[in-house]
Amino acid sequence: MKKNKSPFAVIDIGSSSVRLVIFDSVSYSANTVFNEKVVMNLGKIICSNRSFSKEMIEELIIVLKRFFEISKNIKKKNIIVFGSAAVRTAKNKQILVNLILKKFGIRLKVLSEKEEGLLAAKGLFFSRNIVNGLVGDFGGGSLELVKVKKRDQSEFLGSSNLGHVVLQGLGQPDGVIISNFIDRNLKKIESKNFKNFYAIGGSFRALAKVHMHIENDEIKIIQDYSVNAENFIHSIRKVIFKEGTINENFLKKISKSRCQIIPYSLVILEKIVKKFKIKNIYFTNTGIREGILYKNISEKESDPFFLQVKKISNSAKTKNVKKIFDWVKSFDGNIKLCDRIVKAACWLMNIGSNIHPEHRRVFALEEILYYPFNHLERKDRYLLSLILYFRYSNSIKDKFVTTYTSKVSPRELESCKVLGQLLRIVHHLTGRLNYKVLKLCKISMTKKNKVSLKINKDPHLVFSQSLNRGIENISNIYKNN
Repeated sequence: MKKNKSPFAVIDIGSSSVRLVIFDSVSYSANTVFNEKVVMNLGKIICSNRSFSKEMIEELIIVLKRFFEISKNIKKKNIIVFGSAAVRTAKNKQILVNLILKKFGIRLKVLSEKEEGLLAAKGLFFSRNIVNGLVGDFGGGSLELVKVKKRDQSEFLGSSNLGHVVLQGLGQPDGVIISNFIDRNLKKIESKNFKNFYAIGGSFRALAKVHMHIENDEIKIIQDYSVNAENFIHSIRKVIFKEGTINENFLKKISKSRCQIIPYSLVILEKIVKKFKIKNIYFTNTGIREGILYKNISEKESDPFFLQVKKISNSAKTKNVKKIFDWVKSFDGNIKLCDRIVKAACWLMNIGSNIHPEHRRVFALEEILYYPFNHLERKDRYLLSLILYFRYSNSIKDKFVTTYTSKVSPRELESCKVLGQLLRIVHHLTGRLNYKVLKLCKISMTKKNKVSLKINKDPHLVFSQSLNRGIENISNIYKNN
């Protein structure tokens, strides 16, 4: 099936906020071109009369009118509007459904608890390749729990009114009322042991940011962040709850918009970890909206990471990348990096080509460190960014880079340096135009750990000071290690 390159819009009428997200295409490599939310706290009806007031509906229609105006150039079939717990709970939801259809010509999809949970779980596969454990989607009005083994093996376990908007209306986060309320709701779900928990939702993401702050983690990327559950909860609890009170000044430094929600998120997560014997927690920035996008994607067999790599690779061609990869892999210098990262580096080897020479190395490093790659583990993110740093530098010339070199082993760092210089050599051999020349060249190690570049014919190809520097750089790397 042909890829849908048209923009795709999702309007999420949630219990806490109403959000519009526009993706540039219906694809695993989709970029978010627009993302805006309006906080409305519709979920407060869950604990009251369970009906939207006239004022609530009028305010919501005003918000939707703006969102539809922004999305008016998108085909209607590519605009999805859905409502979760608050809409699902509302006694007068049909009035809202009819009004949206009448005013905008688009039908509001009211998700069932099961649909909401399974869609959130599907959205996980945007950010993670392997999911095996318990998935929890914690929103403003509800908590959905799903057991996932593989993409096609998901089991909805249950849903409860454990949303942060609901909890805030009941009592203090560390009080007996909240504790008992959570216990009663979780008791409805069968106890099973899960090694892994996958945390979905902005409130869980806020907890990850708290932990990053505590750990002085430089990379605030959520989707590849994973922690030991026990250590994570212990370190956050002792900072958030001080002498029986909430450390609001600290929380405001993390997130002013979620500082009131974070303590409730911690208590929920703590209860989940205890009940299901969780060992590891994996965070993600994807969820139900990506789950809806996922349902519309045809290329399910594609690797989202490489689709993104190709998208930002300065128009590299597949046939040329294969030649580069084969040539690099033929080097007998014992590079200790997996093929997936080596191949990605081959795709991205010229990512800094349009940047001033003095800034290319830092640009390349930071482009990889902060790009929202999917299906990329954090350790591999460090490795790939370092390879591209050393593509433009023969040594560490920026002190802050040692923050990232300390995240990999000495052997892996050596491999990053060597591969970076190999890609530099490729650049000067081919001129980024003639990749056939790689078949004429063989780069290898001598018995004395020196690098040798041999040409089958046309010896003038190696008459280059830049080539000689690259060869000398690799020799020095092995000599110094």
